[in-house]
Amino acid sequence: MKIKKKEEIIDWYVNSPDKSLNIKTVPYRGVEPILDLTAMVLQKKGKVLYITGEDKEKVLLVEELRKQGLDSFSLHQEYEIQEDQDLVVCDYYQALRITKQYDLVIYDDINSFPVHKKPEMQQLIGLIYPKCIKVIAYSFDTVFFGVEVIDVPLSARSGFVSEPRILETRLNLEEFIPTSVYEYLLWFVIEKKKVLFITDNKKVKRKVSRFLMKIDENLEKCIYDVDEIGTKVMVELSKDMTQPHIFITDDLDDYLEVPNNLEIIIHGADSSRYSYRELIFFCLRSGYFNDLNGEVILLCQTVTRDIEKTRDMARYFNKILWEEGFE
Repeated sequence: MKIKKKEEIIDWYVNSPDKSLNIKTVPYRGVEPILDLTAMVLQKKGKVLYITGEDKEKVLLVEELRKQGLDSFSLHQEYEIQEDQDLVVCDYYQALRITKQYDLVIYDDINSFPVHKKPEMQQLIGLIYPKCIKVIAYSFDTVFFGVEVIDVPLSARSGFVSEPRILETRLNLEEFIPTSVYEYLLWFVIEKKKVLFITDNKKVKRKVSRFLMKIDENLEKCIYDVDEIGTKVMVELSKDMTQPHIFITDDLDDYLEVPNNLEIIIHGADSSRYSYRELIFFCLRSGYFNDLNGEVILLCQTVTRDIEKTRDMARYFNKILWEEGFE
């Protein structure tokens, strides 16, 4: 990340009359853009509230601050929170119960799979707003309107955002798989890829599994139901790079424990369960690790506004990356 961006963020905190700031970047960007500011506030004995959906045992910001020798943290797994430390780390629901005043509040919408919608974020920040001096929305969305937006491009880890391939079909997706998807699956199998195949519900998941095995017996040996094998087995299977694996699930998750970039197929991407927020996270999940980005295929009967917005966001993030010169 360019030093200039970090300087802009610190300059906003020190000199800007605006109380709020948007830092707009891609999902899974890490905490580099907010790390220097947070460390500065803590070193000056300020109080920071950090709202994140991450597992409290693996909060990236805490890990990086500890490397700098800062360790006055309050990490909360339980519903109630203790606000006696310099850095208070909590989730969305715990943040609803804060009572203290903070020098800086950061809502991290980047480093965990999105559970809450943008209006929920705005509502929470509205409740906290009177209890802080400055507040940052660290998101892939513009949360505050009428204030500064600092765009931070994708880090060098992945190189670019996988733009989704939109496959529109008239077929009944509960009964059939289009030829184009089948061809992708065959290619993934030949290339020994790891595929995450997400369906709308368990009934469709079972039908899709049976249909794939029926049309091609060769697929049967590499199809796994995540509900049956569990995530731990999924992780172990993924370590075998000599075999292809197709993991079918109806669970809406990013499976970050799986140590591979995944080829991702969203079956029924026009379902109401998918907003652009979940779909854009899958586009970044396909390039999470330091190897070649996977495909993201959105299979639908109708191209929804959320599907279009997902495609447009991926293009926007890649445009910012090009403009920044890959730095």
